[in-house]
Amino acid sequence: MRCLPKKIATAALLGLLVFADAAAPAYQASSHQPFPFAHAQYGCAPTDALAFDFYFTSNKSECGKYAEPYLEISIWKNLPKSAPYTIDIAGSEAAGVRCLRTGVCERATSGTLHLDQFIEGKSSSGEYELHFKGGSIEKAKFDAAWCSIRVVCG
Repeated sequence: MRCLPKKIATAALLGLLVFADAAAPAYQASSHQPFPFAHAQYGCAPTDALAFDFYFTSNKSECGKYAEPYLEISIWKNLPKSAPYTIDIAGSEAAGVRCLRTGVCERATSGTLHLDQFIEGKSSSGEYELHFKGGSIEKAKFDAAWCSIRVVCG
């Protein structure tokens, strides 16, 4: 009988730990969809200047033809020339967007893009972290294939 209170206390403590972990804030990546495929390409900024775009997709895609679900990070100012390179995804220099279904996209509230490698016209690699309303986060490392598509801005 002496062991019974100890067993109950141990079970109660384990239960508390399990429920506390489940109720912890979702600070870690909470993506419902993995985005294992990455492409880098030139695009157009909202000002019609040249931009640099990264697309992260769930399914293998042809360059320039991305279907939902996907993430997009666009850099409008201070475009990368070499690595290492880091930019904040906020304000007037860059933006991040998550599109999970056709016509349903949401803009990231903050985040970063870091390039460990950048060879213009060939490849890039690094990691991104995007924060969205409600506390969800998309975060991953990537190796992006270069898409050579013709872009005319303005």
